[in-house]
Order: sequence, then structure tokens, then C-alpha cells
Amino acid sequence: MKVLNEAGVLARSERFFSTPSATARGLFFYVTRVGHYYYDEKYNFLDSCDVAHQESHKNFYLAYIRSGTMYFETTQVFTAERGQVALIDCHKPHRFFTAGPAESMWIHFDGANAAAFFNQIIAFRSGRQTFDPPAGGHIEQEMAQIISGLRSASMSEVDCSQRIYHILCSLLFPTAQSGQTTENDAIARAIRFIGAHLFEQLSVKRVADAVNLSPSHFSRLFRSTTGFSPHEYIMLHRIDEAKALLQSTGLSVKEIAFRVGYRSEVNFITAFTEKTGSSPTQFRKNTL
Repeated sequence: MKVLNEAGVLARSERFFSTPSATARGLFFYVTRVGHYYYDEKYNFLDSCDVAHQESHKNFYLAYIRSGTMYFETTQVFTAERGQVALIDCHKPHRFFTAGPAESMWIHFDGANAAAFFNQIIAFRSGRQTFDPPAGGHIEQEMAQIISGLRSASMSEVDCSQRIYHILCSLLFPTAQSGQTTENDAIARAIRFIGAHLFEQLSVKRVADAVNLSPSHFSRLFRSTTGFSPHEYIMLHRIDEAKALLQSTGLSVKEIAFRVGYRSEVNFITAFTEKTGSSPTQFRKNTL
């Protein structure tokens, strides 16, 4: 529907509402309102206005800037320019405004683990809430499809949820979506190296050296691609290997600990129990 009487929002702008079903609220990602807005310099949305207190607004807000510059104020003021996105938690104090002509597509969304996605995406960007989306993430196209689907009432809640999930994953793991084949290949080689040397001492520096990256750059790249720190990935991979050996061999717990790279049986048992909820002996007994 056309937007009327919203200061700074031009007449050709559109906005649509969506009330999620109980199933969507419990299981899916869902949108509550979406829009394609054209602005002038008078746009100034404050969280003290009546709209900001409506249920359809008090969730998470994602905007894709198609032209001009928009400003987003939370604990700081961030700018987002053409081709950039803004991701805002509207449960907290916020303000959106412009200083001249601008255009954006935006969605208000929520879901069972929307807050966890938001927190992780922002943490990966050191608190910044406006940033460049990954080139291969197709965020603009996904948002346009969501808005079009609400305009025509033709999009199912399942389809909408999948599109939001794809957007969030592309923001969480931008390297995996961006087509940066050289760096992606480095991570693939690092994973192969870890698998081949799992029983040895594996420091971050050793793995980084194997793929010709600095430890700090390698750690950032590994996390943005896989979602794990290198240390966490190595630990979990060792535990997975230990599970296979516990289930398929008669090796003692101590032998398995050394086989998967631990130099202490006690450290292995502690790590295994912490990550799986059962000791190696209990795991073996329960899977026989």
C-alpha cells in the first residue's frame, strides 16, 4: 500500500504488514512489516513515536540502501550509503534519518533465534551496524522478493523464512558467499591440513603457516567462513574422531586420547565430557 502522511517519505513509497501465524512465531523467521521507501531530507524516525512501540516494529530491522545516504543512531551514529546494509535491534533506543534524497528497501523481522543471529553478526563486525553485504549474498534480490511477495500476497511463510535465513547466513558468513575463491581455497586447504595432522600438536600459527597466512588474518577468515575459531574447530574435530574410535575399535580411552592429538588422558576426558555431556566410557557403553 502507498505510504501517506509519514514525514520525509515520498508518495511513491510502499509499505506492507504481515501478521505471522502461531507456527511461524514458534518455528520460522518471519516479517512483520516491509517497505520500499523514497526519502527527502525531512525523514527522521524516532523511537519515541507511536509506531516504534507497535509489535510490528519492536523486533529487528534490516535496510538495503539503493541510493543516497541514511543515518542510523543507536549507541553511535552510523552511515549507510548506496549498496550497503544496516542491521538494527529495535528493542533498543534507535533513530533513522536522512540529510537528502535517499531510497531503501527494508524489512522488520523476528524468529526463534533472530536475536542470536543479530548478536553474532554484529560481534563479527566489532559492533558496527552498517556494512557492505557479501557480493554473492543476493541480499537486494532476496529483499525485493520478500516485498514483492507481500505486495501480491503470494509468498508462503516457509518461503519467506527461507529467504530471511539465507540473508542472515550471508551476513554471518560473508566469505562463504562472496566468491573470494583464493581465500576460500586457503580455508579448504587448512581444513585438509587439520584432518591430516589431527594427532599432532596443532597451533593456530602452524595451520596458518601451512596456508601462507598470518595467524591473525587466518583466524578471522576461518571464523567468518566456518563459524568456528580454529581452536574450536580442531577440538570438535578431535572429539568427532574420538567418537568414531570409541564406537568402532577396542582401543583404550588413553590410546584414543593420544590418537586424536591429546597429550593428556585427563584433558581429553574433560574436553569430551564438556562437549558431549558424557564421558568417553559412557559414550562407548551407550553406543554399543
